[in-house]
Amino acid sequence: MTIRARECLVTAAISGILLAGTSTSALAATESVTMSYCSTGRVESIANNLPIRNDARINASLITTAQKGYQYNCQGANYPGYILGDSYTACGVTSNRWTQIMFNSGTYGYAYATCLKDVY
Repeated sequence: MTIRARECLVTAAISGILLAGTSTSALAATESVTMSYCSTGRVESIANNLPIRNDARINASLITTAQKGYQYNCQGANYPGYILGDSYTACGVTSNRWTQIMFNSGTYGYAYATCLKDVY
């Protein structure tokens, strides 16, 4: 397995009422998912109450929260699909990778890449 593939493969905790930031040990079910790299220009939340902030910082202003299954456009075609920001632990993974979410209004927000999956 390549380093890139190993980086992409994360273990994320999935449950009906999963909260971003909930530790893996506190959840009943786990499944392997691919961290979002925004390769398709669209991502889906795998967590309930996923914070979308106005910057890639954990204390940045909250724009909204995503629920499991919500889909968003993302910036990834001309970028690596994520940006580096504050470190966080969410969906059972510690990372500093954030996905840039694009809203219909033309504004942007940032969400934990570990709690998003690419939509194909």
